[in-house]
Amino acid sequence: MSHSNIDDCFLLHQRSYGETSLIADVFTKNNGKMSLIAKGAKKPKSKFFGYLVPFHKLHIAYSGRSELKTLTSIDRNLASSGSTMTKTSYSLLYINELLIRLLPKDAKQEDLFMLYEGFLEKVSSDSDLEITLRGFELDLLDMLGYGFDYNTDIDNNQEIDAHSSYVFVAEKGFRKIENSNFYGRDIINIKNRNLEQVPKKYLKEITTKAISSCLDGRDLASRKIFKKIKK
Repeated sequence: MSHSNIDDCFLLHQRSYGETSLIADVFTKNNGKMSLIAKGAKKPKSKFFGYLVPFHKLHIAYSGRSELKTLTSIDRNLASSGSTMTKTSYSLLYINELLIRLLPKDAKQEDLFMLYEGFLEKVSSDSDLEITLRGFELDLLDMLGYGFDYNTDIDNNQEIDAHSSYVFVAEKGFRKIENSNFYGRDIINIKNRNLEQVPKKYLKEITTKAISSCLDGRDLASRKIFKKIKK
């Protein structure tokens, strides 16, 4: 008899598998990102039907030793979220796609799981979605080892000066330059996560450059969708 594993998870993405089943990419608390097959999940009478929903914490059981595990049960005490897509929804889809692209498979990332769970809670209550999103991106980069030095400039290894101006260079950090409106005080505020004190355009420029570098320049489908709805 195969052993069942029990875990909490969030659904990142799902796709069809055959006529009646689904493959779900999930982010689990104890085992990181993994793929599960939910057999018969597209059938209305399936025990999984309607319960594989994103942005809700799911309590699941699964079995198997191969890379593709088998979903055996799921917490049924969840109501499906609505299908209306808002700016918040697209931001959540973007974050899920980031996790799919950047997380290694089957590697425990409990701190990151807690970060993601906290992000979902903040999104539902915060009025400033953009600041919340930038904070998550920066923390994600740090936790995955893609963070950068907030203490010294990249050319002279000198301490960041609050009154000097800088530019961000992907994969390296901050370069001291003349005639920039991005100052050392902004870098210090980013380091301390006082993001409300930093002009939003610079926050977005930094995270966009850093994430694009991590993705080797590949575009994200969620970004393309959001650009279309903004037109």
